[in-house]
Amino acid sequence: MTTTGDLPILVIGLDPVGQAIVHRLHALRVPVRVALTPADRLRHGAMLEALGVDTLEVGEVWQNDFAKLELSRHGAVVLAGDDDAENVDACLVARRCCGEVPIAVRVSDQTLVRFLRMTVPHVDAYSMGSTTAPVAAELAMQFLAKRSPTSPDRVLPHHARPPFISRASQLLLGVLTVCALLVPIVAAAYVRFLQLPFLRAFVLAWRNLLASGLEDTVLGHGPPALRAASLVLSIAGRVILACVTGLVVDWLITRRFAPLLASMPVRLRDHVVVFGAGNVGARVAELLHKRKIAVAVVESSGQLRNVQRLRSRGIPVVVGDATVDETLELCNAWHAGLCLALTNSDAVNLHVGLQLSDKKIGVPVIVRLLSPELSALVTDQSAMTPVSPVAETANHVCRTVAHMRSDRLKHRDQAVQLAEPVRNTGRYAGAEFEPAPIGSEPTAAESTQTAEQAGEKTDAETRT
Repeated sequence: MTTTGDLPILVIGLDPVGQAIVHRLHALRVPVRVALTPADRLRHGAMLEALGVDTLEVGEVWQNDFAKLELSRHGAVVLAGDDDAENVDACLVARRCCGEVPIAVRVSDQTLVRFLRMTVPHVDAYSMGSTTAPVAAELAMQFLAKRSPTSPDRVLPHHARPPFISRASQLLLGVLTVCALLVPIVAAAYVRFLQLPFLRAFVLAWRNLLASGLEDTVLGHGPPALRAASLVLSIAGRVILACVTGLVVDWLITRRFAPLLASMPVRLRDHVVVFGAGNVGARVAELLHKRKIAVAVVESSGQLRNVQRLRSRGIPVVVGDATVDETLELCNAWHAGLCLALTNSDAVNLHVGLQLSDKKIGVPVIVRLLSPELSALVTDQSAMTPVSPVAETANHVCRTVAHMRSDRLKHRDQAVQLAEPVRNTGRYAGAEFEPAPIGSEPTAAESTQTAEQAGEKTDAETRT
């Protein structure tokens, strides 16, 4: 059992993050105490009893029981629930009940994080995104530092073709090529039927192709086949004008509005593809983008607020299902230097990782897995590198609260020392009568010597 003088860490909220924090603190031999509601007692009571962790009984609305928790007797308070509003409310109530205990509160919204840091003292706000994203970004930098560019002998799936040009542009270029091939054919007809030099016939064919009206000299003379060829060539000129206009518009849309379109292909190679634009994926993409790394993001929902934020910073975002081959083609994942599967679903992350980390394709993949058993299996049986947000968050919180607790212990010891009685000194006492530091009281011999010196000094002043 934990004694009061040990200043244990109080953990409130037994979601997966809270459970990981309790296990981590217990493994580090840091005194920990858990606030249990009746529902938590049914689900996790046996586990806590097996660990030998102290528990405190609270009601279902545990914010009303802060006075019962005696926050001043704890080294720090950890709010580990997954509800931002509930955690912020509990943090403010705890600070009102005890103004000195440090609090680590789980908050994912950055606006709330800034508000707490500016207005509430002794508070450290954390989230799975803020703790996992730097770890994943650093791991990605390590992979990129030791990787080699895409080898030309990499065996790609039969459906994997780099989408360097859109299909509409391919169609327009095909029509344009066919129309341009009519020019030398019609020029050869002019040479045969009109007895013109080839250069002059070629120029005349181009005039019929590009002019706004038909050449009267061609349509009024010659056999009907020649006049029909000239008519077809003039019509082809209008088709070419439409095709060129379409190509220019397609290029302008691609260059200007690509960040705003959902299905625009990513024309990159040896880049980093981040699957998932949640709190973790968006932070990782921004961190890599700040380090001048080419990044593309894949997100299944185009309405997610992080999508517009990433696009506004120049990061291309492909909206689509990460498990579909067409989406992987759009983000050019087959030619990526590294892929990070950071969605909120372990199944989707594992599917993407298994598909891209195949030995024939050989794309390095970092996967986000919440399940510790699945993470251990992936580490042993595949080439993927798992990252656990729960474990990384627990490690960060444990380091933070351990530092908070040590600071609180130091302040408590200093307060105890200052509270010890000291010897009163007179108003005109000299330096020899100043209170000695605690633990350095003068001995009897030193006191006698000091008194004799003071007596000699008094006799000298009297004679003077």
